[in-house]
Amino acid sequence: MSRFKKNRKNTYDTDVDYSIELDRIKPYREDEAFEVYEPPTPQELEKMIMQNKKNQKKGKKKGLLIFLIILLVLLLGIGGSFLFLQQKGKKDLMNFDDVTVGTVDGAIAESDGKTITYKGKTYRLNENITSIACLGVDKEELVDTTTRGTAGQADTNIVLAIDTATGTVTAINIPRDTMTDVNVYTAKGEFVGTNHEQLCLAYAYGDGRKTSCENTIASIERVLFGMPINSYISLDMNGIGVINDSVGGVTVVPNESFDTFTQGQSVTLHGDKAVSFVRSRATDVNASLRRSERHVTYITEFSKTALGAVKKDFGTISRLYNTTMSYCSTNVDLSKVTYLATTILSKGFGGLNTVTVPGEMKAGETYAEYTLDNEATFELILDIFYTEVL
Repeated sequence: MSRFKKNRKNTYDTDVDYSIELDRIKPYREDEAFEVYEPPTPQELEKMIMQNKKNQKKGKKKGLLIFLIILLVLLLGIGGSFLFLQQKGKKDLMNFDDVTVGTVDGAIAESDGKTITYKGKTYRLNENITSIACLGVDKEELVDTTTRGTAGQADTNIVLAIDTATGTVTAINIPRDTMTDVNVYTAKGEFVGTNHEQLCLAYAYGDGRKTSCENTIASIERVLFGMPINSYISLDMNGIGVINDSVGGVTVVPNESFDTFTQGQSVTLHGDKAVSFVRSRATDVNASLRRSERHVTYITEFSKTALGAVKKDFGTISRLYNTTMSYCSTNVDLSKVTYLATTILSKGFGGLNTVTVPGEMKAGETYAEYTLDNEATFELILDIFYTEVL
């Protein structure tokens, strides 16, 4: 059975100081290789909003539109730079250069995997999808380190696959103990080779920020048969309670009884309680898998709560954005936010789906190991990232 193997050059942006980036923005020139786009006037924006209100159901969709409108007002009050940011964001997010997709036995790939024939059907890569890796790090505070192996581990690994044509978002949960090839480095940062080990360890071989995220992404791409991930955001433990409280707390239903939580009993999380919900785990072989399921539950409920908070208080969005930036490392810069916001504003929100890559948790020689079901994972990739050619 073939598996994806690729030495892809990382091209991710460095962490961004937004005030500096704005100073560097150059005026748009007509000879630049961007499609012509006219940003909406305030009157046109109002018309778009009213049309969305008429066409969409109340609730989450309406909440997301309000969320995006406020985000635009906060971030895009920069005149002629809007077009530059919108087009740059599209270019950075929708980058399918140097992509080689892996397959399983019985699948035929053409054009580096952009077209795949499998079980009598033909699939084409959906190049409207952009992916963002969301990493939760087991450090109270993100570190800047020059000594590899001390950056901590990524206990949460969730990929958001965003279809910019439909507004649909799929959250792909990859358990921390997933066994995959990881790029290994010495303490001084010298590349040693690859080792088949737990995904969570990939983060430790970086600098605690940019290169840790990039190394984790390299392993995640292997799990996902080479699907490109051009964006990342990593969050430390200290940020969980603060960000949780910035939306007024999050109500969840635990999938198991642990600490002070009771299975099936609804509870609203505040402060340290939120940290405990996403961090605590037992010691049995399936403990980290159950915790991974809680991560998905928390993210889903947090998203709903955040949208509701924005509808009640428009100031929530600015507080949430500023708070998150204080506890994370990311290359999701202003241009990417601009493109995503304007795209989803015009297309509408198609909903949030959550999945976990198929596999089985087993006890390894020392630690738990989550072994992928390669064929089922490949079929999941086809379902999310490809469209069937009829």
